[in-house]
Amino acid sequence: MAKNKIYPFAVASVRSMENKLLSKQKLMQMAEAKTPEEALRLLSDTAYGANQVQDAHQFEEMIETHLEETYISVAKLIPSETLIDIFLYKNDYHNIKVLIKEEILKTNSKRLLVKGGTIPVEEMRKLFRERNYAEMPSIDGEAVEEAIRLYAKTQNAEYIDTVLDKACFAAMDARATEMKNDFVRKYVSMLADFTNLKTLLRVKKMQRPYEAFERACVPGGKIREDVFARAFKEDNMIGILKETAYGVLCEQYMNQGFTAFEKACDNALMEFVKTAKYKTLTPEPVVAYILAKETEAKCIRIIMTCKLHHIDADIIKERVREVYV
Repeated sequence: MAKNKIYPFAVASVRSMENKLLSKQKLMQMAEAKTPEEALRLLSDTAYGANQVQDAHQFEEMIETHLEETYISVAKLIPSETLIDIFLYKNDYHNIKVLIKEEILKTNSKRLLVKGGTIPVEEMRKLFRERNYAEMPSIDGEAVEEAIRLYAKTQNAEYIDTVLDKACFAAMDARATEMKNDFVRKYVSMLADFTNLKTLLRVKKMQRPYEAFERACVPGGKIREDVFARAFKEDNMIGILKETAYGVLCEQYMNQGFTAFEKACDNALMEFVKTAKYKTLTPEPVVAYILAKETEAKCIRIIMTCKLHHIDADIIKERVREVYV
């Protein structure tokens, strides 16, 4: 995507669509609902209500269908570009991981597959059975085979996740570079850095060896590997991580626990995404709208999951992320 392309119709369209994004107030109302059913009713009064479900436990179906419709609608705004594909790769890689585990464990994991990838679910199932990687351009076939081989050797399903997470971020990084859009490249690099920082914190807290971090570390970020290695050796990693672009965030939240740090990372990403509000013709607002919808969906998942597990409303509200509007 050349930098000088402009998309006035697409940007005007997503500006209109932004009016239907859920506000923080609406999410707080859902968090304060007395029951999961009441929270579901509040959600049904929004754009998600076009895909009604009767049982609060089926809320994920509403989210997935709505997100898939969103991806399709946005893609139609710029039909000549594969603008949103980069944000769908995670769904493709989630599904290929599910299919690998399904094959290995001889189970039916259909309910774990998600909509909204670049490859329709049933088509991916067929292509995977045939090992037809040529027809799955978003999927690194060599990584799939490596994941299967490592599992056969170790009987450890963690390798399936780590190998394919690396492949997913490599695909996103390559696509971001190809797009030549600074906003997208910055977002992908931030996402990779935050993913690695969270992994480092988790591995450290679990007192696992540094090799566990190396296996899970994803490509595409700006933080050098030697910085992670030096930080891991310290009792207080923050002293080293202060050298990075996220030093302030690490200082403020890393010692508060994983949940607080994860939320802080998500909020930092959203603050960056909000910079697209000041663009008027270039594709940044289109990309930002997709990311806004995904963050919105994440917040709904947090609320509904907590409601179904009878978690206190005040705790739920603490976990809800910043939103675009």
